[in-house]
Amino acid sequence: MPMNSEAVLGFHFPPVRQTLTDTDCMLYALSIGLGSDPMREDELGYVFEEDLRTFPTMPVVLGHPGTWYKHPGLGITASMIVHGTQRIEIHSLMPPDASLLVHHRNIEVTDKGADKGAIFVTERTLTDESTGRVFARLENATFCRADGGFGGNPQSMREFAPLPEGPPDVSVEMPTALNQALYYRLNGDRNPLHASPAFAAKAGFPRPILHGLCSFGIAGHALLRAGVQSAPLRMLEVRFSKPVFPGETLRFDIWKEGQGQYAFRAHVDARKLVVLDRGRASFRDFAPPESPSERAQP
Repeated sequence: MPMNSEAVLGFHFPPVRQTLTDTDCMLYALSIGLGSDPMREDELGYVFEEDLRTFPTMPVVLGHPGTWYKHPGLGITASMIVHGTQRIEIHSLMPPDASLLVHHRNIEVTDKGADKGAIFVTERTLTDESTGRVFARLENATFCRADGGFGGNPQSMREFAPLPEGPPDVSVEMPTALNQALYYRLNGDRNPLHASPAFAAKAGFPRPILHGLCSFGIAGHALLRAGVQSAPLRMLEVRFSKPVFPGETLRFDIWKEGQGQYAFRAHVDARKLVVLDRGRASFRDFAPPESPSERAQP
């Protein structure tokens, strides 16, 4: 049925509060493959409690708004939605013991047509609960395959630019583990599509698939592994093209576009498929995260 675009754009999300622990931070890093080589000192700080730091893409698993899209007044067919794109902007470094206040709002709805579906874009903002300091702002586009045809704007303001032509400047292969989705789901996304062979078969897949946001985190890991930039990640965005199965190897092709600016794409060569497309990343230096005592000061 057609989406109720006014209800989607006007949907009220209650704020979400969440306090991080060192276990949360290390689990997320391990679930996207950091620490697979325990001798890599550039990764140890994300998976070992001494001088622990949060991996830049971790906000994607924090402050989840729940299954709000199942509300009957929205006209969203929950069984027919897929993750289309993901973007994160890092505003300041998030400490591993952060107490978060997370706000959500729907900022765009696009109508692709009655037989082509619809897209809504949700913004998520993570702040320090005591100071209001913004840690990260995320945008994710969700494709609703069955809910177009409500007469809305057919053109999105958030199109991702094509990648450069020509060979990449660097390529890096990122293997995934057969049980990687089972680890990643412990970050909070318990969708059985990523764990149950029977459920995956009903959804049309030969076996459980990897979370799209796990692939997103692996993209951030690939940029670290490729050594393209020493400064922290400032922005990362990508379009999800095809599902990834746990155990597959992702080949990331990376182009340098300017100072601290990169484009990338991820392939699964075994299936001759592009699984992540039109990726962009930028890097810059940040001030160090505040200590707990500094955050407590008025």
